[in-house]
Amino acid sequence: MTGLTRTRTTAAGLCAGLMLWAAAPAPAQAQTAAATGPAAEAGASDRETLLRLLAEEMTTRLVNALSIQARSHAAEVATLEFRLRQTEDRLERAEADRDRREQAHRQELVGMRDLLARAEAAVGGIGASQAAMKSALAQREEDVGRLKTALAHALGALAEARDDTRRSQAETAEATAAAAAATAATTAATAATAAELAAMRGRLDEAAATLDLTREETRKLAADRDRVAAQREEMRIARAQVEIERDLAAGERDRLNERLELVAARVGEPAPPAAGGLESQAMERLGQIEQFLTSTGINVGRLSAPVAAKGAVVPPPLPVSRQGGRGGPFVPVVPGREAAKADTPDAGMERQLDRLERIERILRVMPIGAPLQGYSFESGFGRRSDPFRKRAAMHEGVDLSAPMRTPLRTTAPGTVVFAGTKAAYGKTVDVRHAGGLVTRYAHMADIKVEEGEAVARGDVVGLLGSTGRSTGPHVHYEVMIDGKPVDPARFLGRR
Repeated sequence: MTGLTRTRTTAAGLCAGLMLWAAAPAPAQAQTAAATGPAAEAGASDRETLLRLLAEEMTTRLVNALSIQARSHAAEVATLEFRLRQTEDRLERAEADRDRREQAHRQELVGMRDLLARAEAAVGGIGASQAAMKSALAQREEDVGRLKTALAHALGALAEARDDTRRSQAETAEATAAAAAATAATTAATAATAAELAAMRGRLDEAAATLDLTREETRKLAADRDRVAAQREEMRIARAQVEIERDLAAGERDRLNERLELVAARVGEPAPPAAGGLESQAMERLGQIEQFLTSTGINVGRLSAPVAAKGAVVPPPLPVSRQGGRGGPFVPVVPGREAAKADTPDAGMERQLDRLERIERILRVMPIGAPLQGYSFESGFGRRSDPFRKRAAMHEGVDLSAPMRTPLRTTAPGTVVFAGTKAAYGKTVDVRHAGGLVTRYAHMADIKVEEGEAVARGDVVGLLGSTGRSTGPHVHYEVMIDGKPVDPARFLGRR
């Protein structure tokens, strides 16, 4: 909105300045007007007539430009609202997907807890089995002890009776067989228990690994939740900004409608006929302006293309179809009529207005003026004595001094292509403009813009300072055309 207002104010001021310049009589003409008397009054009337025609034409063009910009703002607001709705839809889908993933992870955690409980129960069963086996082994040892005791008694009674000895041997054999069978069963049970323990350890390791994966997924989910919350906050801020811009666009549209009504009322007033003498005088002044533009060394043709204000949208030309329908009434061409029409006063006025519009476009994008007000001109462009080595050196800009931290403003609309520290220049900002123009602001104390940022004429890019290779507070101001430095005094209004 600020760029639009500045562009409208600059165009209006330029029109007023050109009309005042065109209205100012040359010295010789002033003397002639004083001598002729009534002829001077007629010349003044002619001047007023031409000024009025020029003002009405420029008013019409301004109305058209304001209408295009109003439609452009409305289209931009609609685009921002559509993008906002798309972003909200994506956010809702992301939140739904996050909820599904969290539910799946909760179910996996429940399954893992059940598996862990079963594993712990199995471990408890294995412990009970080991206790039972230990009890059986103790019982077997007790049986073996009793068998040994019985065998000792049998051997002691062998001398007394063979029958008793045979019975004792038979009993001893039976007891030994039973003990061997019990030992084999105990060994088999111990091996089975060891195998089951190994299997349970493997399942426990798998459960631990799965639990670690679950914890990692939980951490990722928490990070995703934080990121979604941050995106939601950004969307909320963006939506608030869009609403603010929409309100500003609506206010600007209302102001443009009021302006259109006022201009339409002014355009409807009748105008007196034009006079040829004042027209030639105005065209002579326009020629002087063109001569000044050429003297700056800029390729004026590269600057004459339409330039949009900061934030505005220039609609592309309508495409010409070679296959669509065409029609209209047949109007025959009368030989000589076109040439006669080209020589009419209206056609000449149209050409001169186009010439004036071209000059306005050029002046709108040229870096005219100084980057600050109330400065002292310290050093010019070209050969000079270096302030540090006291030897002849080339100075590719001009040095303008002012109080410390004075705001430095752009001299034309453009884009910031460099914002940072650049060796001997210190803190520097380079701005690229139309037609291969680049302006440089060096030795600043602070930088207020970033690379890639679009700036309008008069925007603050930094504060005056004395960084880099500098002897005191000043700004080193350069103007480059296609990378080649030129004298900025051409654009400062001094030589």
